[in-house]
Order: sequence, then C-alpha cells, then structure tokens
Amino acid sequence: MMRKKILYILSGILLLAGCRQENLTVPSGEGYLSVGNIELQAQTITEIASRAVDATLLVELWKGGVKVRELSVDEMQNKIELDAADDYTLKVYSSNYGEETSWGNADKGEPVYYKEVPFRVKEGETTSLKIQVPMIDFAVCLDLSNVTGEWLSEYNFTVTSGGRSVSLKDGETAYFPYAEGVFFTYQLDVTNTDSESNTQSGSWGNKDGQTVNINTLYTISYNWSTRSLVVN
Repeated sequence: MMRKKILYILSGILLLAGCRQENLTVPSGEGYLSVGNIELQAQTITEIASRAVDATLLVELWKGGVKVRELSVDEMQNKIELDAADDYTLKVYSSNYGEETSWGNADKGEPVYYKEVPFRVKEGETTSLKIQVPMIDFAVCLDLSNVTGEWLSEYNFTVTSGGRSVSLKDGETAYFPYAEGVFFTYQLDVTNTDSESNTQSGSWGNKDGQTVNINTLYTISYNWSTRSLVVN
C-alpha cells in the first residue's frame, strides 16, 4: 500500500481563502483587506497559528495584473485600506521561488512554496483571507533503516526526474520541480558483505493509478518480504 506523506512545514495541495462578501454592487469608494494568517502547508502536519503570517514568505499585492507593492508582516497584522475593486490578487511565495529550474545533479533541492489568491474589495466592507501555501515541488527520500546488520557493504542510489539525477544516502531527500505528467525513476546498486552485486530499479508516476503530486514526499524503502524496493 502506498502512503503519501503530505509535506513539511515551513509542509498538499490546498489554499483556504475565505472571503466575507455580501452585496453585488459595482465596486467604488474604499474597503479593507484583512489577512488573518498565512502559513506553510506541511507534509505531515499543518500547524494553524491564529492571526500569524509566516515570516519566511514574501507577499505581493497585485491589481489588474500590475504589482502594487510588497506587504510587510507588520502591515498584515492590521486591516489594509484599498480602493474597491474586483481584480486584486495576493501572490505568496518563498524567497527561493524560481530557483528550482536551475537545480543540477549535485543539488538536493529544497521545498519551494507559491500560491496566488484572487480577491475583491467592496466599498465599506472587509475581505478576510486565510491562506495555506503549498510546496509546489515534490520530494523523494531513501529509507534503508530496516536493512539490518552488514547486509549493505556498499551501495549507490540515484533518483531521476526531468533529466536530473540525484544520488542519495540513507535518510536523505531530493526535491524536484513539478510539471504535469512528471514521473521519477530510481535505481539501487548494492554490493553485500559477500561481495555479491545486485541492481534494483523502478519508477513511479508513469503507470496507471500512479500520480506524482506537488507537496508530497515519496519514501523509497526496502521490503524484506519481497526483497525489492517499494514507494510509500
């Protein structure tokens, strides 16, 4: 069975944007934006902080496709006065957003976060947003913790996706950019204590019923009963 660990903090794929809006009048005059909290969506646990904005995130206010300004953490602790309009967007992202396209084989990568939130402001009303920002890449981890004794004398493990191959040791994690239809392959070359060599390989995401998702950690471990690698 596959266990997908919906990812890390700082770690799914969800944004909760609640907008309290009542009338359908044509926007005019001024209204307010209230950012209740902005937080990173975790792989395994989502920690909800009351009225908090994660300081590691950058927040930009856009209107009609034009950047208005960057919002500071202090500014978002209070209501923000804005002209009434229906074409606002908040862009929330980690400072490393965009760097994932330049990762090479020697780079393990790291979590990258991004989310866009369209909203409208009505005259005399307050639009409240509560946002969870997902990790937009995916991760692959090698777990050989259940391989006991000196069964592994030497080994080399690589995971490949999108033309990039990363070598991992037990417990290490590699991050890869997500694209529609993306998949990854992996290979473990082993030499045991009797100097016997063995190679095992596999893939995930390129078969029916398999999907690679953002904000997800895929753990590759060794199954003793089948004597093969499995993806959890």
